[in-house]
Amino acid sequence: PAADALRALEAVLRALEDWNAKRAREGRQTLAFGMATVAGTILFGAVGDRDRLEYTVIGDSVNLAAKLEKHNRLEGCRALTTAETLSRAEAEGYRPAQPCHPLSARLVDGVATSLDLVRLA
Repeated sequence: PAADALRALEAVLRALEDWNAKRAREGRQTLAFGMATVAGTILFGAVGDRDRLEYTVIGDSVNLAAKLEKHNRLEGCRALTTAETLSRAEAEGYRPAQPCHPLSARLVDGVATSLDLVRLA
């Protein structure tokens, strides 16, 4: 699952880069973006009632990924993960499409302890 998540993140990065390149060629404004992924246990499903039903995911991994997505701006990058997620992904056969950059002992808003992160892009 960690390898699949990082491969999916890379695919989304490429799609957004292509989309921004097309917009630039057309003289349109490009958009900055930040994303993150974290491997871990989640709970997912449809919640609500008959009149309003939503599909959602919850869990510590989901919350951490959301915090890392916001943390991109502080690191000046577009994609982050944790060192643990990258290690799990590599154990599953993942090889990054481009060099990754370790970011040791980072303080992330809303997280009590420092985290070892990896800049993916």
